[in-house]
Amino acid sequence: MIRPEWRPSQAQAARYVRRQFGDEAAIAGDWSCSRLGWQASNEVTGGLYRVAGTAAMAGRTLPWSFIVKLVIPAAAAEPGHYNYWKREALAYQSGLLEELPGIRAPRCYGVEEQHDGSFCLWLEEAAGLDTREWTASHYVNAAYRLGIFNGAYLQERPLPNEQWLCRGWLSSWVAASEPYDDRSAWRADTWEHPRLQPEFPHSAAKRFAAFYARRADLLGGLRQLPQVFTHNDAWPPNLIWREDGALTAIDWAFAGIAGIGEELGRMYGLCLHQSLPEGLDDSAFHGMLLDAYGEGLHESGWRGPAQAVRYGFAASAGLRCGMLVPKLVQAARQPAPDAEAAKRFAQHCQIARCLLERAEEAISLLPEAWC
Repeated sequence: MIRPEWRPSQAQAARYVRRQFGDEAAIAGDWSCSRLGWQASNEVTGGLYRVAGTAAMAGRTLPWSFIVKLVIPAAAAEPGHYNYWKREALAYQSGLLEELPGIRAPRCYGVEEQHDGSFCLWLEEAAGLDTREWTASHYVNAAYRLGIFNGAYLQERPLPNEQWLCRGWLSSWVAASEPYDDRSAWRADTWEHPRLQPEFPHSAAKRFAAFYARRADLLGGLRQLPQVFTHNDAWPPNLIWREDGALTAIDWAFAGIAGIGEELGRMYGLCLHQSLPEGLDDSAFHGMLLDAYGEGLHESGWRGPAQAVRYGFAASAGLRCGMLVPKLVQAARQPAPDAEAAKRFAQHCQIARCLLERAEEAISLLPEAWC
């Protein structure tokens, strides 16, 4: 396990400074290393550090900085697992993330394997717009860029075939979620609970059971879609708008192959858990994202059926309710400790309703029209 007090040596810092400037004569001056106050949501991340300072080069003093990500061995050691711990290091080493269409990845200056088997990723510091400042146009433009990115692999770019790429992300995730579902959401009396009944007044048990019965079909439908190279975790915390208008995607731990539209469905499902811009609700939000993503696909040159895109979007978003709904049922059994907790519960119920609607939409699109 990497210790929290990780710090590069003077020789390491100097080597990467020369690499960043592309000048062997660059001399590292004063520098510092600080652990970023960021809590990893993924067990494979052992820490995130900012290493920054100045350098003397050609009679000038210039600033420099790196983000160093520590990737540590975790339970998922199989390349096929959605959370395979080496994937991001391998992605940067492979060169796949250089010169991406529509989006960009941070430049990687080096991947170092440590004595304990972990990796240090020396990355460009990606600075840009705070996610709290995103407007509706930022979401729409991000969806458009993702459409260009995904669509390019249906056109002139060959689909990557590296063994370590994440394939069947949703299938793997659904299987990992299974132990958290005690099946109580299937029972009609569950939804008569006073905390649930006002939030789900219309045959919630039947709707959820019907969705659950078709999960395998939904996953099978995703496998029949045109396949593209994907980031698989593209949402505002991992998307950085630079001042020059470029969109940098960070955290490539789930990089893989998925059906067209899946990338957008994941973005949508994750975005529902954060505050959207004023005046933007789900009734408009998912349609705006779909339209923009479709425009990006068209820009890439793809002219396939719109039903396929809509299905990939709706299925990948809707399958998330398979984990969220059981958690809500379990949470409802405990009284809300305060008004803020009650508000969060109501918000999560709203998200679950949106996701269940997307799942039902995907089920309605399952017929062979797009296969």
